[in-house]
Amino acid sequence: MTQITLVTMMKDEGPYLIEWVAYHLAIGFTQIVVYTNNCQDGTPEMLERLGTVLPVIHCPNPVPAHQKPQAAALKRATDSLLVQGSDWVMVLDCDEFLDLRSRRLPEFIALMEADGHVDAIALTWRFMGSCGLMHWNPGLVTQSYVQGARDGFQRGWGVKTLFRPFPHMRLGIHRPAITGQKRQAARQDTLAAQAWVNGSGLPLPPRFKRDAWRSSPLTLGRDFGEVKHYATRSCENYLLRGMRGNVNNKKGKYDLAYFTIFDRNEKTDHGLLTQGPALDQEISGLLCDGALQRLYHSSLEFHAARLARLQARPDYADAIAALQAAHRFPYSRLDEVLFTQPLPPVAKDMVARMRAQGQSDPSIAQMIAHSPLIAAKEAQIEAEDRAFYQEIGLTPPRTEPE
Repeated sequence: MTQITLVTMMKDEGPYLIEWVAYHLAIGFTQIVVYTNNCQDGTPEMLERLGTVLPVIHCPNPVPAHQKPQAAALKRATDSLLVQGSDWVMVLDCDEFLDLRSRRLPEFIALMEADGHVDAIALTWRFMGSCGLMHWNPGLVTQSYVQGARDGFQRGWGVKTLFRPFPHMRLGIHRPAITGQKRQAARQDTLAAQAWVNGSGLPLPPRFKRDAWRSSPLTLGRDFGEVKHYATRSCENYLLRGMRGNVNNKKGKYDLAYFTIFDRNEKTDHGLLTQGPALDQEISGLLCDGALQRLYHSSLEFHAARLARLQARPDYADAIAALQAAHRFPYSRLDEVLFTQPLPPVAKDMVARMRAQGQSDPSIAQMIAHSPLIAAKEAQIEAEDRAFYQEIGLTPPRTEPE
């Protein structure tokens, strides 16, 4: 049997992990390897219990102070025989769901390889929004949030990659890399020789295989699959997420700017609704296990208590009002939203200096959005991609950023 392994990291995901596990096993992953750190809501115990009846392997991920949980987990997963011995591997977060257009993974892989061997399939994110919901709702994520970004939402073109393990690989959150490629040209050539395709089955250029983690106007393809990214969920869910922290220890990552940009609701998307009845049945069956049911309800109680503390804070009403206003912020004005998390340190220092000089956040954001340096880099990427496709005689559809 083909071994298709899903790797993830979790911290306090008790209300959501059963749906996530059940869904991905249903579409064809044969085992799920979960690394946890610093949990307080019973997530590790729930995973251990699930592992008695499902191919779920729980791996503790102890993280020394001031180190990043995600990086530690990915290093452990890279070295794991569970991963190394797999036929295919994918890394997803617990707020990401692989959407294969109602196919299962074996059929999807066969479709991707209809014209020949494939080593990796890069699937683009589709950010799913809050649907305007305010309250915490620990129900099925795939059934609650059915509005998302349009194809042209360029900020949401990050990819997640399903791939065949290879020598000297290093797992990444978006795609695998090969170790030592800067020092050993032969390894870089090995990576370049692999056959990578996008979610439409179109080949990806050498530039992409070298180090890209985002789609471009020519490499974007969603015909046969994509990754639904439920980055915000409801307003209260989002505030609770900020209290939990994040896998990279980035201070203030889940701030108002993040919500404003990634709470996308322009496109109605019922792609995963069809999974609802089967998911309900599977989850109900799992919760017939008394021990798992107790752990699950204990987790709900933990998060309900955390929510009560949140609601008791003097700034709660203002925080909710700010998120609701962000939900209504016009899509056409997103260039005015200053989101510094993805910027390199040198750019963050420049932003800090401009703020100190009295420049407003909207003006700084627009300077970044319309930077000639960024435009030149994007033009270079598109030129490389176009040259590649012309060389192999393909004219892929171009997606215009909105």
